[in-house]
Amino acid sequence: MLFFIYGEDNYRSSLKLQQIKDKFIKEFDPSGYNVVNIENPDIDKLSKEFAQTGFLANKKLVIIRNILQQKISKELANYLIENMSKLQNEGEDNILVFYEDNSLSTKKESSSAEKLKILKELNSLKYKWEFNKLSDFKIVEWIIRQFKKNNKIISKKDAENLLGLIGNDLYCLANEIEKVVNHSTKETISKEEMLQIISPSINENMFLFAEKLAEKKKVDAIKLLNEQMSLGISAQHILSMVIRQYRILLRIKSALEDGISNTQLAKYLSLHPYVIKKSTAIASMYSLYELEKIYRKLLELDIKAKSSKLKPKTILNLFFLDV
Repeated sequence: MLFFIYGEDNYRSSLKLQQIKDKFIKEFDPSGYNVVNIENPDIDKLSKEFAQTGFLANKKLVIIRNILQQKISKELANYLIENMSKLQNEGEDNILVFYEDNSLSTKKESSSAEKLKILKELNSLKYKWEFNKLSDFKIVEWIIRQFKKNNKIISKKDAENLLGLIGNDLYCLANEIEKVVNHSTKETISKEEMLQIISPSINENMFLFAEKLAEKKKVDAIKLLNEQMSLGISAQHILSMVIRQYRILLRIKSALEDGISNTQLAKYLSLHPYVIKKSTAIASMYSLYELEKIYRKLLELDIKAKSSKLKPKTILNLFFLDV
Protein backbone atom coordinates (compact mmCIF):
# COMPACT_ATOMS: atom_id res chain seq x y z
CA MET A 1 0.00 0.00 0.00
CA LEU A 2 1.24 3.50 -0.85
CA PHE A 3 0.52 6.88 0.73
CA PHE A 4 1.61 10.39 -0.26
CA ILE A 5 1.48 13.34 2.16
CA TYR A 6 2.65 16.79 1.12
CA GLY A 7 2.12 20.53 1.50
CA GLU A 8 3.43 23.62 3.26
CA ASP A 9 1.28 23.17 6.36
CA ASN A 10 3.69 20.97 8.31
CA TYR A 11 1.48 20.90 11.40
CA ARG A 12 -1.50 19.25 9.72
CA SER A 13 0.63 17.03 7.45
CA SER A 14 2.59 15.79 10.50
CA LEU A 15 -0.69 14.97 12.24
CA LYS A 16 -1.80 12.93 9.21
CA LEU A 17 1.49 11.05 9.20
CA GLN A 18 1.13 10.36 12.93
CA GLN A 19 -2.40 9.02 12.39
CA ILE A 20 -1.07 6.53 9.84
CA LYS A 21 1.73 5.47 12.20
CA ASP A 22 -0.63 5.10 15.17
CA LYS A 23 -3.09 3.00 13.14
CA PHE A 24 -0.27 0.78 11.84
CA ILE A 25 1.13 0.19 15.33
CA LYS A 26 -2.31 -0.54 16.76
CA GLU A 27 -3.31 -3.00 14.02
CA PHE A 28 -0.04 -4.66 13.03
CA ASP A 29 2.91 -3.67 15.20
CA PRO A 30 2.25 -3.35 18.96
CA SER A 31 6.00 -3.64 19.55
CA GLY A 32 6.66 -0.49 17.50
CA TYR A 33 9.78 -2.07 15.94
CA ASN A 34 8.57 -1.97 12.35
CA VAL A 35 8.18 1.75 11.64
CA VAL A 36 11.20 2.86 9.61
CA ASN A 37 12.09 6.48 8.76
CA ILE A 38 14.42 7.01 5.80
CA GLU A 39 16.02 10.34 4.87
CA ASN A 40 18.42 10.70 1.93
CA PRO A 41 17.48 7.25 0.59
CA ASP A 42 19.72 5.30 -1.76
CA ILE A 43 19.18 1.95 -3.46
CA ASP A 44 21.08 0.04 -0.75
CA LYS A 45 18.96 1.48 2.09
CA LEU A 46 15.71 0.93 0.23
CA SER A 47 16.48 -2.60 -0.98
CA LYS A 48 17.35 -3.62 2.59
CA GLU A 49 13.99 -2.36 3.89
CA PHE A 50 11.92 -3.64 0.96
CA ALA A 51 13.49 -7.11 1.14
CA GLN A 52 12.96 -7.65 4.86
CA THR A 53 9.67 -8.56 6.47
CA GLY A 54 8.62 -7.02 9.75
CA PHE A 55 10.13 -8.05 13.09
CA LEU A 56 7.47 -9.80 15.21
CA ALA A 57 4.91 -8.56 12.67
CA ASN A 58 3.97 -9.43 9.09
CA LYS A 59 4.09 -5.84 7.87
CA LYS A 60 6.53 -2.96 7.89
CA LEU A 61 5.81 0.78 7.59
CA VAL A 62 8.53 2.62 5.65
CA ILE A 63 8.45 6.43 5.61
CA ILE A 64 10.55 8.19 2.98
CA ARG A 65 10.99 11.85 3.84
CA ASN A 66 11.57 14.65 1.31
CA ILE A 67 12.80 12.47 -1.55
CA LEU A 68 11.98 15.33 -3.93
CA GLN A 69 14.34 17.66 -2.09
CA GLN A 70 17.44 15.58 -2.78
CA LYS A 71 19.44 14.76 -5.87
CA ILE A 72 17.98 11.65 -7.54
CA SER A 73 19.93 9.47 -9.95
CA LYS A 74 18.28 7.74 -12.89
CA GLU A 75 18.93 4.37 -11.21
CA LEU A 76 17.29 5.43 -7.93
CA ALA A 77 14.27 6.88 -9.75
CA ASN A 78 13.76 3.66 -11.74
CA TYR A 79 14.19 1.52 -8.62
CA LEU A 80 11.61 3.54 -6.69
CA ILE A 81 9.07 3.51 -9.50
CA GLU A 82 9.49 -0.26 -9.97
CA ASN A 83 8.90 -0.93 -6.27
CA MET A 84 5.98 1.50 -6.12
CA SER A 85 4.32 -0.51 -8.88
CA LYS A 86 4.90 -3.75 -6.95
CA LEU A 87 3.39 -2.33 -3.79
CA GLN A 88 0.34 -1.16 -5.72
CA ASN A 89 -0.21 -4.23 -7.89
CA GLU A 90 0.91 -7.21 -5.81
CA GLY A 91 -0.50 -6.32 -2.43
CA GLU A 92 2.86 -6.77 -0.67
CA ASP A 93 3.05 -6.62 3.09
CA ASN A 94 5.10 -3.46 3.38
CA ILE A 95 3.43 -0.04 3.53
CA LEU A 96 5.29 2.89 1.99
CA VAL A 97 4.65 6.54 2.86
CA PHE A 98 6.18 9.42 0.92
CA TYR A 99 6.24 12.56 3.07
CA GLU A 100 7.12 16.00 1.65
CA ASP A 101 7.13 19.09 3.86
CA ASN A 102 6.57 21.50 0.98
CA SER A 103 4.23 22.13 -1.92
CA LEU A 104 4.54 20.34 -5.25
CA SER A 105 4.45 23.61 -7.20
CA THR A 106 7.72 24.62 -5.51
CA LYS A 107 9.32 21.34 -6.56
CA LYS A 108 8.15 21.46 -10.18
CA GLU A 109 10.01 24.71 -10.80
CA SER A 110 13.47 23.18 -10.36
CA SER A 111 12.84 19.47 -10.84
CA SER A 112 15.05 17.10 -12.80
CA ALA A 113 13.60 14.56 -15.20
CA GLU A 114 14.01 11.86 -12.52
CA LYS A 115 12.10 13.89 -9.92
CA LEU A 116 9.31 14.58 -12.40
CA LYS A 117 8.98 10.83 -13.06
CA ILE A 118 8.59 10.13 -9.35
CA LEU A 119 6.24 13.09 -8.96
CA LYS A 120 4.04 11.74 -11.76
CA GLU A 121 3.80 8.39 -9.97
CA LEU A 122 3.03 10.05 -6.63
CA ASN A 123 0.30 12.20 -8.15
CA SER A 124 -1.39 9.10 -9.54
CA LEU A 125 -1.71 7.43 -6.12
CA LYS A 126 -5.15 6.71 -4.73
CA TYR A 127 -4.23 7.72 -1.19
CA LYS A 128 -2.72 11.19 -1.14
CA TRP A 129 -3.29 14.29 0.97
CA GLU A 130 -2.25 17.87 0.31
CA PHE A 131 -2.04 20.32 3.20
CA ASN A 132 -1.83 23.91 2.01
CA LYS A 133 -1.42 26.84 4.38
CA LEU A 134 -4.77 27.89 5.81
CA SER A 135 -6.07 31.42 5.27
CA ASP A 136 -6.63 33.52 8.39
CA PHE A 137 -10.38 32.95 8.08
CA LYS A 138 -9.88 29.17 7.93
CA ILE A 139 -7.54 29.32 10.94
CA VAL A 140 -10.27 31.03 12.99
CA GLU A 141 -12.59 28.11 12.14
CA TRP A 142 -9.79 25.68 13.05
CA ILE A 143 -9.27 27.39 16.44
CA ILE A 144 -12.98 27.07 17.25
CA ARG A 145 -12.89 23.36 16.31
CA GLN A 146 -9.80 22.72 18.47
CA PHE A 147 -11.57 24.14 21.53
CA LYS A 148 -14.72 22.18 20.70
CA LYS A 149 -12.72 18.92 20.54
CA ASN A 150 -11.68 19.61 24.11
CA ASN A 151 -15.25 20.36 25.21
CA LYS A 152 -14.60 24.09 25.39
CA ILE A 153 -16.39 26.98 23.70
CA ILE A 154 -14.74 30.09 22.30
CA SER A 155 -16.52 32.85 20.40
CA LYS A 156 -15.53 33.73 16.85
CA LYS A 157 -14.38 37.16 18.03
CA ASP A 158 -12.13 35.69 20.72
CA ALA A 159 -10.77 33.13 18.23
CA GLU A 160 -9.90 36.08 15.98
CA ASN A 161 -8.17 37.79 18.91
CA LEU A 162 -6.16 34.64 19.61
CA LEU A 163 -5.04 34.50 15.97
CA GLY A 164 -4.04 38.15 16.09
CA LEU A 165 -2.05 37.67 19.29
CA ILE A 166 -0.29 34.42 18.43
CA GLY A 167 -0.06 34.52 14.63
CA ASN A 168 -0.82 31.88 12.00
CA ASP A 169 1.71 29.24 13.11
CA LEU A 170 -0.49 26.22 13.93
CA TYR A 171 2.18 24.69 16.17
CA CYS A 172 2.20 27.84 18.34
CA LEU A 173 -1.58 28.11 18.28
CA ALA A 174 -2.04 24.45 19.24
CA ASN A 175 0.38 24.89 22.14
CA GLU A 176 -1.46 27.98 23.44
CA ILE A 177 -4.87 26.32 23.00
CA GLU A 178 -3.65 23.32 25.01
CA LYS A 179 -2.49 25.65 27.81
CA VAL A 180 -5.84 27.47 27.89
CA VAL A 181 -7.79 24.19 27.90
CA ASN A 182 -5.67 22.72 30.72
CA HIS A 183 -5.79 25.83 32.90
CA SER A 184 -9.44 26.83 32.45
CA THR A 185 -12.13 25.30 34.66
CA LYS A 186 -14.96 26.90 32.66
CA GLU A 187 -16.70 25.53 29.58
CA THR A 188 -16.79 28.92 27.83
CA ILE A 189 -13.42 30.64 27.44
CA SER A 190 -13.52 34.41 27.92
CA LYS A 191 -11.07 36.84 26.39
CA GLU A 192 -9.94 37.99 29.85
CA GLU A 193 -9.20 34.44 31.01
CA MET A 194 -7.40 33.62 27.77
CA LEU A 195 -5.15 36.69 28.06
CA GLN A 196 -4.10 35.63 31.54
CA ILE A 197 -2.91 32.24 30.27
CA ILE A 198 -1.37 32.66 26.82
CA SER A 199 2.28 33.54 26.27
CA PRO A 200 3.50 36.80 24.71
CA SER A 201 3.44 36.29 20.97
CA ILE A 202 6.21 36.59 18.44
CA ASN A 203 3.49 37.88 16.11
CA GLU A 204 2.75 40.82 18.42
CA ASN A 205 6.47 41.48 18.72
CA MET A 206 6.75 41.62 14.92
CA PHE A 207 4.28 44.52 14.91
CA LEU A 208 6.37 46.27 17.56
CA PHE A 209 9.59 45.42 15.71
CA ALA A 210 8.33 47.08 12.52
CA GLU A 211 7.26 50.13 14.53
CA LYS A 212 10.71 50.47 16.08
CA LEU A 213 12.42 50.27 12.70
CA ALA A 214 10.06 52.87 11.25
CA GLU A 215 10.96 55.14 14.18
CA LYS A 216 14.67 54.50 13.44
CA LYS A 217 15.08 52.90 16.87
CA LYS A 218 17.33 50.15 15.60
CA VAL A 219 18.73 49.23 19.03
CA ASP A 220 15.23 48.61 20.39
CA ALA A 221 14.35 46.52 17.32
CA ILE A 222 17.47 44.35 17.77
CA LYS A 223 16.65 43.94 21.45
CA LEU A 224 13.17 42.64 20.58
CA LEU A 225 14.57 39.95 18.28
CA ASN A 226 17.22 38.94 20.83
CA GLU A 227 14.49 38.53 23.44
CA GLN A 228 12.65 36.17 21.11
CA MET A 229 15.79 34.09 20.56
CA SER A 230 16.41 33.95 24.32
CA LEU A 231 12.96 32.31 24.61
CA GLY A 232 14.16 29.50 22.34
CA ILE A 233 12.65 30.73 19.07
CA SER A 234 15.06 29.95 16.23
CA ALA A 235 16.65 32.73 14.19
CA GLN A 236 15.33 31.02 11.04
CA HIS A 237 11.75 31.23 12.32
CA ILE A 238 12.23 34.86 13.35
CA LEU A 239 13.60 35.69 9.88
CA SER A 240 10.54 34.08 8.26
CA MET A 241 8.25 36.09 10.56
CA VAL A 242 10.05 39.36 9.73
CA ILE A 243 9.65 38.57 6.01
CA ARG A 244 5.96 37.81 6.52
CA GLN A 245 5.45 41.06 8.44
CA TYR A 246 7.00 43.23 5.73
CA ARG A 247 5.19 41.33 2.96
CA ILE A 248 1.91 42.22 4.69
CA LEU A 249 2.95 45.86 5.17
CA LEU A 250 3.98 46.15 1.51
CA ARG A 251 0.72 44.59 0.28
CA ILE A 252 -1.35 46.94 2.45
CA LYS A 253 0.62 50.03 1.41
CA SER A 254 0.36 49.10 -2.29
CA ALA A 255 -3.38 48.41 -2.02
CA LEU A 256 -4.05 51.72 -0.27
CA GLU A 257 -2.10 53.63 -2.90
CA ASP A 258 -4.10 51.80 -5.59
CA GLY A 259 -7.28 53.21 -4.09
CA ILE A 260 -8.50 50.25 -2.02
CA SER A 261 -10.32 51.59 1.04
CA ASN A 262 -9.50 50.54 4.60
CA THR A 263 -12.84 48.76 4.89
CA GLN A 264 -12.13 46.68 1.77
CA LEU A 265 -8.58 45.66 2.69
CA ALA A 266 -9.38 42.50 4.67
CA LYS A 267 -11.44 40.99 1.85
CA TYR A 268 -9.14 42.28 -0.91
CA LEU A 269 -5.96 40.89 0.69
CA SER A 270 -7.56 37.83 2.40
CA LEU A 271 -6.11 38.91 5.73
CA HIS A 272 -7.71 38.93 9.14
CA PRO A 273 -9.24 42.31 10.22
CA TYR A 274 -7.06 42.36 13.35
CA VAL A 275 -3.91 42.00 11.24
CA ILE A 276 -5.19 44.66 8.83
CA LYS A 277 -5.90 47.09 11.68
CA LYS A 278 -2.49 46.68 13.31
CA SER A 279 -0.55 46.63 10.03
CA THR A 280 -2.31 49.62 8.45
CA ALA A 281 -1.19 51.84 11.31
CA ILE A 282 2.41 50.64 10.94
CA ALA A 283 2.37 50.86 7.12
CA SER A 284 1.47 54.55 7.42
CA MET A 285 4.87 55.10 9.10
CA TYR A 286 6.72 53.95 5.94
CA SER A 287 6.81 55.14 2.36
CA LEU A 288 6.09 52.60 -0.37
CA TYR A 289 9.71 52.95 -1.51
CA GLU A 290 11.02 52.13 1.98
CA LEU A 291 8.86 49.02 2.25
CA GLU A 292 9.86 47.81 -1.22
CA LYS A 293 13.54 48.31 -0.36
CA ILE A 294 13.28 46.48 2.98
CA TYR A 295 11.27 43.60 1.51
CA ARG A 296 13.70 43.20 -1.41
CA LYS A 297 16.60 43.08 1.05
CA LEU A 298 14.82 40.47 3.19
CA LEU A 299 14.19 38.23 0.16
CA GLU A 300 17.88 38.45 -0.79
CA LEU A 301 18.88 37.48 2.75
CA ASP A 302 16.38 34.63 2.80
CA ILE A 303 17.99 33.19 -0.34
CA LYS A 304 21.40 33.50 1.35
CA ALA A 305 20.08 31.75 4.44
CA LYS A 306 18.87 28.80 2.35
CA SER A 307 21.77 28.57 -0.10
CA SER A 308 24.87 29.47 1.94
CA LYS A 309 26.55 28.31 5.12
CA LEU A 310 25.76 31.60 6.89
CA LYS A 311 23.76 31.13 10.07
CA PRO A 312 20.28 32.73 10.20
CA LYS A 313 21.41 34.87 13.16
CA THR A 314 24.24 36.27 11.00
CA ILE A 315 21.71 36.91 8.23
CA LEU A 316 19.56 38.94 10.65
CA ASN A 317 22.61 41.01 11.63
CA LEU A 318 23.28 41.71 7.94
CA PHE A 319 19.73 42.98 7.60
CA PHE A 320 20.28 45.62 10.30
CA LEU A 321 23.42 46.87 8.57
CA ASP A 322 21.38 47.90 5.54
CA VAL A 323 18.18 49.41 6.99
